Amino acid sequence: MIAIYKKEVLSFYRSMMGYLYTAFLLLIAGVFFTAFNLQGGVPEFGYVLGNTTVVLLIVIPVITMRALGEEQRQKTDQLLFTAPVKVGRIVLGKFLAILTVFAAPLIILAACPLVLSLYGAVPLKESYSCFLAFFFMGAACIAIGIFISSITESQIIAAVGTFAIMLCSYLINGMSGLIGIQALHSLAGFGAVIVLGGILLAVMTKSLSTGVLTASVCEVALGACYLVDSSMFEGAFPRFLGYFSLFRRYYDFVDGIFDVTHLVYYLGVVVLFLFFAVQSVEKRRWDSLKSRHFKIGLYAVAMCILMTVIVVLANMISHKLPGRYTRYDTSASGLYSISTQTRELVGSNTSPVSLYLIAPRGKEDQKLTQLLEKYRDLNGNITVEYVDPVLTPAFVSNYTSDKVSDNSIIVAGENRSRVLRNTDLYPVNYDYDTGRTSTDFDGEGQITSAIHYVTSDVLTKVYLMNGHGENELTESFAAAMEKEGVETGRLNLTATGQVPEDAGCLFLNVPVSDLTDREREVLTSYLEQGGRMLLITGITAAKMPNLDQVLAGYGVSAVQGMIVEGDSNYSIPSYPNFLLPEIRSSQITEPFIAEGSLLLMPNSHGIVKTGDVRSTVEVKGILTTSPNSYIKTDSSSLGYKRGDPAGPFATGVTASEQTDGGVTRIVWFSSSSMLMEEMDEMVGGNNTNLVLNAIGWMTEQENSMTIRPKPTSSASLRLTSAQAMGWSVLFVLTIPAAVMAGGSILCIRRKRRQ
Repeated sequence: MIAIYKKEVLSFYRSMMGYLYTAFLLLIAGVFFTAFNLQGGVPEFGYVLGNTTVVLLIVIPVITMRALGEEQRQKTDQLLFTAPVKVGRIVLGKFLAILTVFAAPLIILAACPLVLSLYGAVPLKESYSCFLAFFFMGAACIAIGIFISSITESQIIAAVGTFAIMLCSYLINGMSGLIGIQALHSLAGFGAVIVLGGILLAVMTKSLSTGVLTASVCEVALGACYLVDSSMFEGAFPRFLGYFSLFRRYYDFVDGIFDVTHLVYYLGVVVLFLFFAVQSVEKRRWDSLKSRHFKIGLYAVAMCILMTVIVVLANMISHKLPGRYTRYDTSASGLYSISTQTRELVGSNTSPVSLYLIAPRGKEDQKLTQLLEKYRDLNGNITVEYVDPVLTPAFVSNYTSDKVSDNSIIVAGENRSRVLRNTDLYPVNYDYDTGRTSTDFDGEGQITSAIHYVTSDVLTKVYLMNGHGENELTESFAAAMEKEGVETGRLNLTATGQVPEDAGCLFLNVPVSDLTDREREVLTSYLEQGGRMLLITGITAAKMPNLDQVLAGYGVSAVQGMIVEGDSNYSIPSYPNFLLPEIRSSQITEPFIAEGSLLLMPNSHGIVKTGDVRSTVEVKGILTTSPNSYIKTDSSSLGYKRGDPAGPFATGVTASEQTDGGVTRIVWFSSSSMLMEEMDEMVGGNNTNLVLNAIGWMTEQENSMTIRPKPTSSASLRLTSAQAMGWSVLFVLTIPAAVMAGGSILCIRRKRRQ
């Protein structure tokens, strides 16, 4: 076999065939590399190979058309039949030789991701897994080409036949989406067409048994794949056609999913078609010996059927294995991975939970399906179902009266349910500096939060105090609270005269008028019994003696006026009133200290401790300005003037006290615009996370959601025009030209020696 392998490899490089193929593939890949990566700034290299798959439709038929057909045409196959080497080894040697030629340009292209890594973060695991998938896909195509070459002595027929099969496989994914369930009734007719094709092949190859063999094998393959897919009759035919798509599977690797089942599929195709090729050659061998045609042909058909069944069973087994053993996340941002928090929270769940993906059959979002499978594998109490809104239009109405878009998820527990709309799963961010939008993927955060919500025995409820001109919560913050599993309600202490018993926390969000005397009494009584309050205030000229009295009872008071930071390390450049305060250690702020994150407190007033406070009260400043800060009461100028109150000041404090009714906890922030979306986005949503952490600390939530959205794409590469041009010239012109020039020189020298 090794001798045949060497002979075949050298035959490619003793002629221009091998050099032409290598240069052509490098040229096409270099063009896509320039367009996508160098000019477009895309860090993922898999898109380049994905677009190069079209080239395989041309090059694979060319490099495989003479593999076995040439032996027939030149009658040298008789030498192979009498050689002391088994036919299987001969076919395998030729296959490995062509595969080596196919892989040669890939070795050169493997340097491209390393080049890109010089100019930004490149997902190398994802890129090189795409190389592996592309190699396996090419191997499958080569095996098909060798089989077609084995049944005809005409190189033209072999090339055209291989091209036709690969083209159908390339187009079949789109074709399957156009074929409805009614096509199942035409399956028998479809098989008859294949049989007729086999008879036509018999006429072309002048071998009836070869045609019958091919038709029978294809018929069995169709039937086996149909049986594999018949577990779900609905939409079975499109998925059945998908089993014949060689190229669709590659794009899972481009999306960041290393799927072992796809590699098993490619290996199955290789084994199956190489086995068919061996049987085809063996048949000619017996024909040449004038042996018993009928029995030999029947034996070959039986063996091909058996091998087909074995390969189909192997694929069935690989698909039945849990996803955690067959699918691995290679994406840069871990789109298909689940965090430790999800494993702990979902893994410990003992209540039944149903996850319904609402999407038309065949149009399910792959990111969501892959993620839902991980949840199903994580806990046996979680079931995943796919609901087609066209076939069951009334299903969604059982959970909501609103319209639900495709690829939304309904999470249903025993007592509660939550609808996760597609816009929740794919939040859109707006960059106020560049004016660009980007889409993140929040699938894990939303699903885990919803499971926590529908399985929790007691939910945290925050009451928003009103009646004082408070700010409304922004949509993004309200959505973040819902994701956190926090319910909200409205509370007017003047009307109710008491705090509801289910209140986990009161939230007073930037009041513009003072509390009434009655509200002060109710609020003071509530806090003295272990109540919790979150307070956000802003700069105001309005006097609020009742609110000040409540806060003074816990050792804190406001210093009105706008804080201006004199140390540029603690503010945004050119905006000394947009504070980046020092973050002091506390249970609320510990995550930001650990990650080195920033918090933004624009247009804040000061918070100071008072001296006359009970010894049982503990006050802690968690956000503070530098000693160079000062407060301006006259906004006409931000410059320091003598008499301006000097810092440092707190812009965020906590106060706690142990009482007979529990632990009183108060959190106070002094920036009225800290939750505005444009301000929050400037620090990556950290202000929202800060307030959510504060609510979690006050309500003593053990399972606070810390799962944040993940970017769906990597950051763009940063290349100058000169750098992009230099690499383009190297990969598009220099390397392909060098391959062609080197091959030409070697071939000319060899001819001269002859």
